[in-house]
Amino acid sequence: MKKNKIFTIMLILLLNAFSLLSLYSALHKGGELTDKDIFTKQIIWIILGWSLVLIIYFVNYRIFYDLSIWLYFICLILLMMVAILGKIQMGAQRWIQIFGITFQPSELAKLAAILIICRNFTKDRPPSASLAKDFFNEVILPFTPVFFLFLAIFIQPDLGTSLILIFLFMMMLLACGAKKRNIIIFFLIILLAIPLGWILLKDYQKDRLLVFINPNSDPLGAGYTIIQSKIAIGSGRIFGKGFLSGTQNQLNFIPARHTDFIFTVFAEEWGFAGCLILLAVYYLLLKIILDTAKLVKDKYSYVLCIGIFSLFFIHIFINISMILGLLPVVGLPLLFLSYGGSYTLINFILIGIFLNIQKYVR
Repeated sequence: MKKNKIFTIMLILLLNAFSLLSLYSALHKGGELTDKDIFTKQIIWIILGWSLVLIIYFVNYRIFYDLSIWLYFICLILLMMVAILGKIQMGAQRWIQIFGITFQPSELAKLAAILIICRNFTKDRPPSASLAKDFFNEVILPFTPVFFLFLAIFIQPDLGTSLILIFLFMMMLLACGAKKRNIIIFFLIILLAIPLGWILLKDYQKDRLLVFINPNSDPLGAGYTIIQSKIAIGSGRIFGKGFLSGTQNQLNFIPARHTDFIFTVFAEEWGFAGCLILLAVYYLLLKIILDTAKLVKDKYSYVLCIGIFSLFFIHIFINISMILGLLPVVGLPLLFLSYGGSYTLINFILIGIFLNIQKYVR
């Protein structure tokens, strides 16, 4: 297990290096680093993140069972504050400023969701002969707190993060041995809710979903980003154009290339070979988390590992699929690569919890 801990740390450090290299390149315009503050901030977030990992490593992970309720209600309060006092950027009200620090409570909601789901899934509930009562105990009760987080984030609007909470719950439900009939019923309820969700979407969100079918239907509007993204990835070919040599990136053709679309910068500069290395790093990280989940001796640590694995996997899968045009653009950062303070710190907290779990595995 000690080797796995060291290997986990090495993989995260490698991702940090990829992030800083890609971010440094993404912030260049005309051969000059134009946004030094963003690059400096990301270095600070990474240092703070590793500091949190160190602190959490020496705190028994079981403490999060008791803290989950407090964190959940704090998160709900912050999300309500966003609706009232939130800072509007790019047409969305997702950020809040406290003591001069701007952050996204929706990122904290991911951590809160994992912890509250873990708490609910590890409670002992007697089986019921009634189908309705059994479904209520196994699915509805654990899902209810997640639904309130989903609702608070959906109205910001933040479609990507709100959907993550649904996917996260479904993956954890599957992994925790829920009855097949309850899983199927829940899945059918989600399908039936899709038409209502469509009605509630903003126009720009509908445009993003429609343009997914045919990006060329609006090449200068909703389809612009995905078209430029595909061009950048394709132009990288096998071995890429080299560091700071990506034309789509350097000529400013790709919006949000330091956040949600940072994979395009990496792919253009390091090519297919570089992307394989990045995906291999992600694969090894996810495999270590799953392997650890199989070795733990208590259900709570098992569900925690599954929650961490699920959140990481969802972000990797959706972000890269979105950039390749395999899924609609929903605005999700890439794990440990994209710029962002709130997102970066939450990921480090989860890694800290995971390393702490590894410490107790023999």
